[in-house]
Amino acid sequence: MELEHRIIKLELRVDNHQEDLKKLSDMSRALQASLASIEKTLAQIKWLAAGAIIAIFGQAMGLDKILKLFL
Repeated sequence: MELEHRIIKLELRVDNHQEDLKKLSDMSRALQASLASIEKTLAQIKWLAAGAIIAIFGQAMGLDKILKLFL
């Protein structure tokens, strides 16, 4: 009787661990998706900043006047 009780207790514990692992797995997938989204946003910000820096240097060097001549 004691052994059967211990086995049932272990089975319940294993079931709880399986549920916890599934929740953690789902949470991990959600975090990966969030991190991918953040990474994409940071890449966009990087290219926006690079474009702004190029535009500022271009204006400082007078490239805007050269472009106006061609356009």
